[in-house]
Amino acid sequence: MKGIITIIKVFAALAVCGIVAALVVFLKDFRKDFAQPAEIRDEKLIKLQNVNFERGKREFNRALELIAMERLEYAREKLLFIQNIHGDSEFAPEARRILGEINLDEVLSVSNMSNKGVHVVEPGKGAPLAIANKYKTTLDCLMFLNGFLDMSVLHPGDEIIVMPLDFKIVIDLANKRIELHHRDAERKEHIFTKEYLIQKTDVSKIGSRPVFGEVRSKIAEVNGRSYQPFHSKYRHGTKILTVKVGRRSIQLRQLPNIDDEDPGRGIFLSQAAMEELAMLIRLGNEVEIKPAN
Repeated sequence: MKGIITIIKVFAALAVCGIVAALVVFLKDFRKDFAQPAEIRDEKLIKLQNVNFERGKREFNRALELIAMERLEYAREKLLFIQNIHGDSEFAPEARRILGEINLDEVLSVSNMSNKGVHVVEPGKGAPLAIANKYKTTLDCLMFLNGFLDMSVLHPGDEIIVMPLDFKIVIDLANKRIELHHRDAERKEHIFTKEYLIQKTDVSKIGSRPVFGEVRSKIAEVNGRSYQPFHSKYRHGTKILTVKVGRRSIQLRQLPNIDDEDPGRGIFLSQAAMEELAMLIRLGNEVEIKPAN
């Protein structure tokens, strides 16, 4: 009986070995017959890379079509999708720029009064700076919203549009950009409005964690002299914002021309960016600085 069992085990072992050998041969032939040449594999890899490279292209083109049709809310959805899902695609920077333009236009539009009010000028209380301070705004913003070239035109009974400038500045040194966030009254939080690209950075290391501060100074330089926002020469000067972080002061200023005198250390932006920030930022606005590493 034991001899029969032994014989059965031997045959079973041989059968298993035969099956394994056949399987090895089959897999080798299968690989030889169906494996793709290197050229085909490379071609497919290139196609996959191209698909990855064009991520967000369809949404971006659709957003441009929607903007042309003035369907800005739907365009905003497409641009936000690119920013959130395809943030590393080639279309993300331009999508973010266009999104910022749409957001800021909506914030500043006089047809959108949800974040604005109307001030009636009272006798003896028509000083523009006093009105700006009362509503936590800037003279530049008052002039922009009301289409004024000169704030001295105010008279008792005049109605002017006012908008509190409750913005937050986020200086992202790692990504070389400054983000502007406005406070949404309904959501009770700051949400992204627009970004400005940093042209050059010359500041000492701030550490490995974000630091917080506020805007402490706004001036404009004209021929080496500094002027406050209430001065008539301020409008035509080179704008400078000073941020106070702890004991440190960091300047946001316009990138100088090659022939200009060395302005010293700071964070440098384009002239257009500084002009816009100077209009939208008031003393006391919150600032967050994210480190470069």
